[in-house]
Order: sequence, then C-alpha cells, then structure tokens
Amino acid sequence: MYLLFDCNNFFASCEQVFRPDWRRRPLVVLSNNDGCVVSRSPEAKAMGIAMGEPYFQCKERLAAANAVVCSANFALYSDLSDRIMQLLEEALPEVQQYSIDEAFARVDDIRDWMPFCRELRESIRRGTGVTVSVGIAPTRTLCKLANETAKHRPEFRGVLALTSPEQWQPLLAETPVGEIWGVGRRLAPRMQALGIRTAAGLAASGLHYLRRQFGVHGERLALELNGVSCLDDAEPAARRQIMVSRSLREGVRDLPTLREALCRFVEKAGRILRQEGMMCSEVHVVLRTSRFRDDANLYAANQGLRLPCATDDTRELTRAATALLENLFRLGYEYKKVGVLLTELEKAEHVQPTFEHPHTAPSKLMAVLDKLQQAGHNIHFANRGTQEPWHRSFASRAYTTRWADIPETSPYL
Repeated sequence: MYLLFDCNNFFASCEQVFRPDWRRRPLVVLSNNDGCVVSRSPEAKAMGIAMGEPYFQCKERLAAANAVVCSANFALYSDLSDRIMQLLEEALPEVQQYSIDEAFARVDDIRDWMPFCRELRESIRRGTGVTVSVGIAPTRTLCKLANETAKHRPEFRGVLALTSPEQWQPLLAETPVGEIWGVGRRLAPRMQALGIRTAAGLAASGLHYLRRQFGVHGERLALELNGVSCLDDAEPAARRQIMVSRSLREGVRDLPTLREALCRFVEKAGRILRQEGMMCSEVHVVLRTSRFRDDANLYAANQGLRLPCATDDTRELTRAATALLENLFRLGYEYKKVGVLLTELEKAEHVQPTFEHPHTAPSKLMAVLDKLQQAGHNIHFANRGTQEPWHRSFASRAYTTRWADIPETSPYL
C-alpha cells in the first residue's frame, strides 16, 4: 500500500504562513524574473488565472481584484519542504520525496491508514502551517488519482483511500485519460485517437495491444490502474540533458552582459552535472528575443558544440558556451532569454580514455569548489559578474532562513 502526501498550492501556501492577512485573498507566485504564474491560491484560480500565464497578461486583473503578487522565494519554500519531509520521516517508514511538495510512503496493507493520515495531516498543518492532501492506494498511479480527488472534493476532507476495485473503478470511469499520472500531453492525443478516452478505458485495454502501441510504459500504466504495482520495478531513467536558462531583466543588447549571464548558468549546470556524477560531451546555447513582441524585430537561434572529450569541469564548459554565444549574437536585438543545454551525458566511471585524452577522472578542483559552496562559502568564477540579470520585484522575506527576516512581535501585545 502507498500513501502520497501532496501540499496544496504549495508556493502560495508558504507565502501565507507568515502573512495571515494574505489568506482568503487572491495570491499568485511568479517565476524567476517575475515572468509567469507558477502557483495560485484557490481565490486566484477562481478568477481564471492560469498556471504559466505571463504576468503582464494578468497584471491588470490581479490589481483590480486587490490580489497579492509574490516573487518566487525558494529559500522559504525549500525550508518548509524540509520540515514537512522530516515530519513524514519521523512518522512513516520508507518515505521517498518525489518533488519539493510531494512524498510517497510505502506501508503494509493490513492497517486502516485513514485515521492515522488524518492525524498526521493535522500535525503537518500545526507544525508548518501548510495543508496537505493524502491519497491511499495499492499503486502509485492510483495513489496519485486518490490524492488529486481528495484535493479537489471537499467531502473527502483531504484524505481518500482507494483500496479495492469497487472504490477506484467509478473514479476511473469519470477521469479523462489525459489526467492520468504518466500519460502526458503527447501521449494523450494518441490514446484518444485509438478510442481510449478515460482511465477506465486504458485499464480495460489489452496489455499486448498497449505494449505494441505505447511500449512497456503503456502496459505498466494499465497494470497500475488495475491495482498491480509495477513502477517500483522499473529502473529510474538516467538524466539525458541538463538545461539552465532564465528570462533576463528588461532585455539585454550588449554581448558582455549576455556573456556574464550565460557564465552564471553554465556554473549552475556544471554543479548539477557533478551532483549527478556525470560528464558532458556536448554543449548547446540558446538565445532569443521576447516571444511577446508585436513588431517584427524577433530573433531566436541555438547552436551546439561537440567537446574533444567528456568533462565535468565548469571552465571547459564555459569556454565552449561563450564561443557559441559569440557565434549566435547579432547586434540590434533586445535579448530576453539565454541558456545552456548540456547533452551526451554519461556516468563519470563509464567515460573511456583515448590516446589524445588519457585522463578522464572528474576534476578535483571542481570537487573542492563544490564542497566550499555547500559549506556556505560564496565562491564563484569571476566571469559570472556581480549583478544578477533578473529581478524579483515582489520578494517576500526569508522568514525561516535569515536572522534579519525573523518575524517580531510587539512587547506591548
């Protein structure tokens, strides 16, 4: 049996924890550089604010509704997430964090977990101020469906158990196939074209037919919807690429500023690469102007470069990326986005030496720099500049991670 704990409107909920006056008001959290909406309170959803909607398109509606607008505060979100995961790990065995606001727990199927989950849900709310929904089911896919249903239907009070076919089959019949965890936007149209329009239709399809049409993934989805757990047996897919990009502040016209921003992104990509224990053989750079401009002064381009040998050294990656940027740059354009993409990844221990490049071991210097940064030292390469090329105009305080931002109460209250 699986339990899935999923925080409701997590980023928006975190912003409201230390600001009770923001509760029951429309509230949105914007992505880095205040570009798009990445989290909404229920009141903002009721206004019709869509996930991923550009802020400039909904700015006037939010202002008219006296809504709260927040820039993403990942220091706060990460800290509250760690506290929630700690509470789960103290109460449950085999907790596996799935994302910043989701975690699975594998438990025995003998006990009635409903009362326990309600108590743990209340403990999380008291301990962090964040509300979670809980799904209980024999497979992860059904667990995800139970969780989403509990989140959106008040009659379940945040907890739903699907422990028998009699409980989950009616729900499968009313769930569109595109809303099944693991189907995705590209797979759903293919299934619908074959007449599979609901989760029940997918569950009733023949396994051999699904394997022929959609591979082993389609077969496993059907098994999961029928209560047969099989996702645990699948090997986790190895990371195929690392992408780091971000919208730039106000638009950039000069190459040096773009180069500094790109070097910052390459440094982050290199750090992720080493955390995964991998090396990269190919570097790509993307550069474009705003997609929302009304005039014809648009430009978008990307280019890749094969490295002489696989590496995890940020210096080598930066040299390749900046050379690509110089090839892509054109005068006269106002650039709004630049990014780096690392591809052709492989585990460091699998990289084969050659006569031209006999030394394939991970960079010792990069390992030292990573340890210093993890210890809290602000050490970076000088080529990244000192000014961040983005802005956060609506940033809230880091209430739990910075001494100066800890809330204070009046001694006279």
